[in-house]
Amino acid sequence: MRIYTRTGDTGFSSTGNRRMIPKNSPVFSLLGALEELDASLGEAAGKLPAGLAEVAGTLRRDVAALSAELSGGEKFADAARVRGMEESIDLMMESAGAGAPVGSRESAGAAALGVSRAIARRAEREMASAKQTGGVTPDAMRYLNRLSDLLYAMARMADAQGPGPAAPPADFGGGFLERALELCRRVLAEARRENLRVTAAVCDEGGSPTALLRDDGALLASVEIARDKAFTSAAMRMSTEKLAGLCKPGGSLYGLQHTNGGRIVIFGGGVPLVEGNRLVGGFGVSGGTAEQDTNLANYALKVFSAGIREEYSR
Repeated sequence: MRIYTRTGDTGFSSTGNRRMIPKNSPVFSLLGALEELDASLGEAAGKLPAGLAEVAGTLRRDVAALSAELSGGEKFADAARVRGMEESIDLMMESAGAGAPVGSRESAGAAALGVSRAIARRAEREMASAKQTGGVTPDAMRYLNRLSDLLYAMARMADAQGPGPAAPPADFGGGFLERALELCRRVLAEARRENLRVTAAVCDEGGSPTALLRDDGALLASVEIARDKAFTSAAMRMSTEKLAGLCKPGGSLYGLQHTNGGRIVIFGGGVPLVEGNRLVGGFGVSGGTAEQDTNLANYALKVFSAGIREEYSR
């Protein structure tokens, strides 16, 4: 198949809404920067944890859609998408917590996202120039501005999930397997005090199952759901309740729940297990309403954070 057309040999080219304009026109500089951004996101995805890699893939598709709009295609950037990105940024920054300043990149994935963010900033400057000749909407300007902020928030999350100084483990009286089993027992006992029968699950930092307990009478479906809530919270390093906000229509992670073989859960009951600034696993519980599961997951988080030997009442 021949890929060359010879139509650009004179230094002119066209887009869907522009005919034979100079190749050094601002719009081509903008489209070139977006193409570079897409490639850098592809490289970053290979260095990121599974959940953030999925986000990078989603952003690549969004960048392609934005490029199509700027070339005269269907409108992509709108106020709803901008609001969705702002909500995603806020939730990611809250999940990442306090961290290093903007210029600091501790993990390979965060460093790669730093490159993507620099390219996004350059694309924003090119867009400001292209806007003077028309074809650039205010929503497109706002979208690209928020995109660079989202990439920064993702880098913070990548650093939070990456290597860091290990904190002393909470004293559960044994290794991680024993601690995971005891945590599940505690949650089942707490659920029984509320006349609930649930399934509780724990996975390790890589998302592999570590422990799962199903109480007598708990729904059969709760086994898979609890396991997947634990996986989701570890993969995304945030609670499944918070993730739901990112996956709303217009949000930057909209559609994420359909990835990873359908294992991503976007309703309450899953929380990441963190010691110091190091992710050690995820916890999930299922069997009650979304609110009841969320409360039980928060109970589990308190117990895990303080050590299994301390008793809590919510």
